[in-house]
Amino acid sequence: MFFLRLIFLFVVVFNCIKAQDPVGHLKPLGEQTPPTVPIDEFTIDNAPRPYDFYENYVKPSKAAIFRGAMLDTSGFKLWTDEYIKENYGTMEVRTEGKKEKNSKIPVGVKYLGRDTISHFVDNYHLPNTSMYMVSELPEVMFKEVGVLPSLGACGEMGRRFVEIDIWWNGGGGRSVIHKDAFNQLNCLYRGTKSWKLYEYKYEKWIHKHWEPENEVGGFSEVDVDAVDLYKHPNIAKIPWSNITINAGDCLFLPKSYYHQVHSNGEQNLAVSILFSRFDGIEHIDVSDCTDQTDYKIPRPLSEAGVMWKWCGTGMMSMGNGDFEGEYRPMLMRTIADLNEAGMDFTVDNIAELSGGQDEDDGKLRIGNYDKALAVLDANGDGKLTMEEVQNATWDQLRAYALEVEPHEPSNSYKFEYSYISYDEVKMILDNIIPQYETLTREKWINVYTKMLHGTTNFANQIFTGLVDSEEINEVSTSNLT
Repeated sequence: MFFLRLIFLFVVVFNCIKAQDPVGHLKPLGEQTPPTVPIDEFTIDNAPRPYDFYENYVKPSKAAIFRGAMLDTSGFKLWTDEYIKENYGTMEVRTEGKKEKNSKIPVGVKYLGRDTISHFVDNYHLPNTSMYMVSELPEVMFKEVGVLPSLGACGEMGRRFVEIDIWWNGGGGRSVIHKDAFNQLNCLYRGTKSWKLYEYKYEKWIHKHWEPENEVGGFSEVDVDAVDLYKHPNIAKIPWSNITINAGDCLFLPKSYYHQVHSNGEQNLAVSILFSRFDGIEHIDVSDCTDQTDYKIPRPLSEAGVMWKWCGTGMMSMGNGDFEGEYRPMLMRTIADLNEAGMDFTVDNIAELSGGQDEDDGKLRIGNYDKALAVLDANGDGKLTMEEVQNATWDQLRAYALEVEPHEPSNSYKFEYSYISYDEVKMILDNIIPQYETLTREKWINVYTKMLHGTTNFANQIFTGLVDSEEINEVSTSNLT
């Protein structure tokens, strides 16, 4: 009898504790508190002109929606799977898993996290695929992308595009809560996306994951599928917006504005124009805006200047910096400070600005600082002056940046080297391979690709390194060290 009473008491106490869980505990993001922050909406007919868009939305970091803004663009009308594959199939793109931070990086035709558009189109709808194209948009496709007149009909914003990205998946893509460094205009060409938005001023409650000080982006540790309100209670305090973006719509997402995105339906394809942060800029130059400017029809992106353009092969520049918002002003400030102290700007100062070669932030530092100085040093005297930096063209600043900018590993063909660790490979060698008396190249490739989800290409390179020969295809495991 006592035992039964004890069980009854335990059940009562357990149910009481369970009943006291915070609202939305272990529920999907959004079920903790209702959305309370409205977002202004426009059509192409009543959208603000560039000056007003900057003053009322970009400068104060206020989000805005532009319904149907891309409906008359070439991309919206032409971009079927078949059209894109036929016209741009050989172009390469960067890929990742549909669930950001929680999915394996997919294997492309040859490389990890890198694929051709043709192969992507053939595979992104297959059952159980996790392929999500998150890449710089190949420049050859710019001509079919529209630029919202509020952003690029005229004025300084239209001259400060940093990077153009494409986001494409077969539906079901889901991000973590995160923020991006630049202002961006995200336009949806196919599908529907659900966005949850959180203003930057609430970052203290976002439960941000640690990142190096030099990173401007960032993400939250909150599990968006099951929010643990005991671990992350502050997320429920944040006023937020819940919006749906449909095909043809554009969302202006201000710099550092936290957001979480879910791709609905069978496929989603969006293009995002990343443009300068304009930190501390009170007013922008709109001297080229006149009564004759067309504020109703999006002009092709190919007519706009873009700092970083992706040719569709080789090393990407995704995540690189802003020529006018970072490199030029940083160099000019440093030169001014040095000159005031009676010193000149030399190659040693570039090394100081760029961080140590051994800085542990997961990025590759492989540049040549002497070359970086030389591309800006017009008179070749080994020193940089204010005038030389002020007169530098975008081509010069780009060449400079390519030498000093730390390279994100996922932008290169060698991403697999950093993604799959030495310890993981050694674990297979130490624990799995000894189960076999002999190891063939084919067996190693099979084990590596299945266990570590890497590529056949890199597995083959590792085996060649183990046996020190491209000709040997079988080795006794007792000879492996």
